[in-house]
Amino acid sequence: GKWERKSFIGVELQGKTLGIIGLGRIGRAVGSRARAFGMNIVAYDPFIAPEQARDLEIEVASLDDVFARADFLTVHTPLTAETRAIVDREAFAKMKKGVRIINCARGGLVDEEALVDAIKSGVVAGAALDVFTKEPPPSDHPLLALDEVIATPHLGASTAEAQEGVAFTVAEQMRDYL
Repeated sequence: GKWERKSFIGVELQGKTLGIIGLGRIGRAVGSRARAFGMNIVAYDPFIAPEQARDLEIEVASLDDVFARADFLTVHTPLTAETRAIVDREAFAKMKKGVRIINCARGGLVDEEALVDAIKSGVVAGAALDVFTKEPPPSDHPLLALDEVIATPHLGASTAEAQEGVAFTVAEQMRDYL
């Protein structure tokens, strides 16, 4: 019931650098949309060919370089032994002060305890999380108590269009199998 405009000062995306970890289908789509906002894109994906990234207008760099350059960092990888806690204390130590973290891929990619500390220390200005290591997160989860965190309950595919797409894909797979 209040109109507190001064409480909500944001940051423009134009001219900022988006760091993407993982250039699969979703990472590429995020990069395409970010380019439309005038963002510079730097990404890490050990499986993408440099020519492919160049065609997408995405600069491929080392993971440490992505951490160091990103104003916004988003992760789009599966959760594997290699990617578990890929964004951890060491990663936060390499980042610019004021970075913003986005994880809508898999819980466990971002070390949640390290993220709490990075927010409290001022390294991370904000985080948007759609996934957690344990879902649903406990009500006393420290990230949920921070004003710098926007959390949603794993809604990544919660649209009518996404559900229809999944149903269509499953039907096609069954058709192909049979």
